[in-house]
Amino acid sequence: MFERIVMATDLFPAWNDVVACAGEFKALGCSQVILTYVISVKFMAGMEGSLQAAVRSKLEALQQLLEAQGIQVTVETPVGLPAYSLNDIACRYGADLMVVGSHGQSLWREGVLGCFTCAVFHHAQYPVLLLNVRLIRPGMSGSCQISSAEILRHVLLPTDFSEMSFRALEYVERLAAKGIEQVTVLHALDVPGGDAYPPGYQEMAEAKARDSLDAWTRRLQGADIPLVNPIFDPGHFLPAILRVLESQDIFLIIMGAQGKGSIKELFLGSVAHNVARLAACPVLVIPAAGR
Repeated sequence: MFERIVMATDLFPAWNDVVACAGEFKALGCSQVILTYVISVKFMAGMEGSLQAAVRSKLEALQQLLEAQGIQVTVETPVGLPAYSLNDIACRYGADLMVVGSHGQSLWREGVLGCFTCAVFHHAQYPVLLLNVRLIRPGMSGSCQISSAEILRHVLLPTDFSEMSFRALEYVERLAAKGIEQVTVLHALDVPGGDAYPPGYQEMAEAKARDSLDAWTRRLQGADIPLVNPIFDPGHFLPAILRVLESQDIFLIIMGAQGKGSIKELFLGSVAHNVARLAACPVLVIPAAGR
């Protein structure tokens, strides 16, 4: 299902380990990687050519690692803003997924140009897999520390039952055929109370949410996922997600790009930013249809 992947490298040494995991991406369906480094030259006008030449020599080493694992590789070094450039590359190649790291090239880059990952999430028109490079254990350069079998062992699916969350649900169903062993479906609902609301409002809202959670659980069970664990949390989403991450072995989080209610514009606000920053596991972000 992820046949063509745009792999957005920042050329940090940790990316040698990510690139060495191409065989694991193959297990998810990958046959082609568009290895991309976006050159941001906002303050370096006129240096585009020399920068592209320097970057391409470094990308060639990563290209050889990918090709040695049976992956078809195309190298791209667009000039511009990363978030827009990655969408352009993904559109040109008909990509199914963009893979990015969780940090920028440097503290200067993030401070001046803004959070690279946040910008990608904000503008993404294609699913984005965030790999937190801190999850890669120290080891030999070019050694893979991510397992496709492990990443699908236990998936966390936070939902507010919006259209965006529903798209994330569909991706979980599609990945079920790749070997998902367990899914935890999380819904957090902080229902307001007080005299401004009619009697029984909180009880009715919670009952409706639990009914929806049960329906999602049955649907995932129908996708032949061996174990589906529903969790209802009467609180805010970010603390609820962090509690699940602390109490359970989650290997992948799959979330919609934006939701409604307490997680309105999920990946444009603090919830998404903090989940991406704090989660030790990969996060797969599914954007709105036709975005």
